[in-house]
This record gives sequence, C-alpha cells and structure tokens, in this order.
Amino acid sequence: MNALKEVAGALCGINNPSQMRKFLAELFTPAELEDTALRWRLLKMLKAGRTQREIASELNISLCKITRGSKILKDRDSAINQILGELK
Repeated sequence: MNALKEVAGALCGINNPSQMRKFLAELFTPAELEDTALRWRLLKMLKAGRTQREIASELNISLCKITRGSKILKDRDSAINQILGELK
C-alpha cells in the first residue's frame, strides 16, 4: 500500500489540469482511462438523479457497475460524493 500512498500524494501535488491529463495518460493505458472516464460519467449521472436503467441504456453498461456507483454515493462520507457535490 505504500506505492498507492505515493501515487495519491503525487496526484494531490498536481494543480495543473494539462499536467494531470499527461500524468494520467502516462500512468494508465487508454482502456484504463476510458473505464475511469465511464465510471466518472455514471457517478455524475447518478448524482444528478438519473435512474440506473436510464444510465445503463445510455452508457450501454451493466446494472452491476451502476449499483456499485450507487452504493458509493449512498455513503455520505464518500470522497467521490463530496467531490461531486463541490462540482455543482
């Protein structure tokens, strides 16, 4: 877990969106970035009040992936929930 702690620290130290995109593109494969972006989209859609079935249909993904996101957003202490709330 020490390496994960270092990556989290590196991410926290990047304040430039262009540098962040470059860092992520160098760290992850294109497929991993696509998966991450898709997960972010579904979380934003859930936070906006869209139904799981609407999201599944629009994004062409399984309800299992969406249910996982829904569980994250039900946790008021979730970091993702807090960040999405700040984006409004």
